[in-house]
Amino acid sequence: MADTEDREPTFVPQSLSNAVDASPKRREMPVESTIQSSEDYLCGQVPNNTRYNLRGRDVDLATQLRREEHKMDREKCFETKRLRKEQKMREDRECVDKALRARAVLDAQYKAWKEEQRKLRLSKQGGDNNDGDFSGNKGEKGSVYTREIINKPPEGSGDWLPYESDDEFGTEFELKHTSWEVEKFTLELARCMVGLESFTDTKIFSCSGTIVEYVDDTGYVVTSASLVRCPDRDEQIDKPKINVWLASGQKLEGFVSNVDFYYNICVIKVPCTVHLPSKSFCPNTGFFNFYENHTRDVVALGRSCEPCSLKVASGKLIPRRSRFDCEELLVSSCKISKRGVGGPLMDFDGNVIGMNFYDKKETPFLPSFIVLKCLQHFDIFGKVIRPLHGLRVKTLYEANLSLLEKKLQSGIPERCGVIVVKVQEPSAELSEIKVGDIITHVDGVPFSNAAELGGILLDMCGKLWLDRQKMNPSDVFNQTAALMSLKFRVRTYRDAKSEVITQIINVNKFTPSRLNKWPLPRPIIVRQYEHGKVISEEWYMTGV
Repeated sequence: MADTEDREPTFVPQSLSNAVDASPKRREMPVESTIQSSEDYLCGQVPNNTRYNLRGRDVDLATQLRREEHKMDREKCFETKRLRKEQKMREDRECVDKALRARAVLDAQYKAWKEEQRKLRLSKQGGDNNDGDFSGNKGEKGSVYTREIINKPPEGSGDWLPYESDDEFGTEFELKHTSWEVEKFTLELARCMVGLESFTDTKIFSCSGTIVEYVDDTGYVVTSASLVRCPDRDEQIDKPKINVWLASGQKLEGFVSNVDFYYNICVIKVPCTVHLPSKSFCPNTGFFNFYENHTRDVVALGRSCEPCSLKVASGKLIPRRSRFDCEELLVSSCKISKRGVGGPLMDFDGNVIGMNFYDKKETPFLPSFIVLKCLQHFDIFGKVIRPLHGLRVKTLYEANLSLLEKKLQSGIPERCGVIVVKVQEPSAELSEIKVGDIITHVDGVPFSNAAELGGILLDMCGKLWLDRQKMNPSDVFNQTAALMSLKFRVRTYRDAKSEVITQIINVNKFTPSRLNKWPLPRPIIVRQYEHGKVISEEWYMTGV
């Protein structure tokens, strides 16, 4: 401890001592001054003598010039951007004005064309009378050129439109909202599609069809019987000429094989030495059961003849009955033209589920399993045989809510089946089945809609007649003896009471082929003659 207290002071070199003495000493600031400066700073008054006051520092001339130069550059940049923006706005206005001028020119041309067409229609209508007689140009007697109008509509029926127009048949971008798989299935089915046109001395009808089989150098096309129907009556045209246009654009000759006007179905034979791709109709009935949850998306296809081109339209199945007479028809929301009649209806899995017909507001179609059963009957019997039970029915889910409410008040209604809307045959009138009753089974077989009932009756009638032919080959189709007995399970509603009964209807004849009507707009045919020979023919229809 003593040594520590007596320790000599540390030696410091003279050079370091001088350096320390020469360094400037920090100016001492009194405590009162520091407090006052802080108070001034908090009040927004910064004293000039503080070293944190950067605003009060003096700058040299070069710095000021540099700052002024930067400021001028920024202002110049802003001005350049403003000028560019104004120039872009002027260019956009000029582009819009140019588009509007072009649109005005096109509108004027369209109005002129429309006025020309109106005058042309008036000239065609003005020189003819309503009964289709001939008349010469400008009323001159014995004129070389004459004109005839067939099926001329009454005055005030609306403008005349082209009878066959593809404008109402979808668009070329119709399937772009779907997946590539749907487009691929559509293109694969398009290979099996044909365009059809029939004529005698004049054109009769144009539609589409599907090749369902190719056997022994012959293709078989399923299409609508409208192809060979007389325009003014439900009869087959005698020896029509039929042109068949393949997907490749090749034109072949077709011949009528089988026709049934009840289902409006027709089979055309097409001799061809080159193999034709084919596609069969789907036998599944579950797709048409609206009581099950599954997709309802569909695609309707058609093919034009000249030029040969594919037409498609997408839509959904609609749980509603068609306005046509055929009870088995279903409806889709696809919008097609008359060229799409007889074309296939495809689901999004590539299955052919029906054959399309034309209506202005919707597209009726015959389910695929009915088409298959008709083809089986054509192959075995040469015609479609179906028992005439005398009941007109519709699917239960098509009934309105008020009717279902009345049924519910009398008892729990059936979930599936058909409701009777008309009793029109004596055999049915002898039974106790009344209008408003619900039928759910036939011979113990349940069904969910009218189409399934029609398919079951086709199977029963075909099987029964095959068995009869085996026992007695001399039987003919037009016999008047009892054909079969149909046993229906019926839920009746009598006196506010619900009851399930079994009713039997004895059927003694087949359903006539022409029982159902298949209306198409009657064409307004305008023919031009020269020296008594037809030189041109145009088809029109009145607007909706």
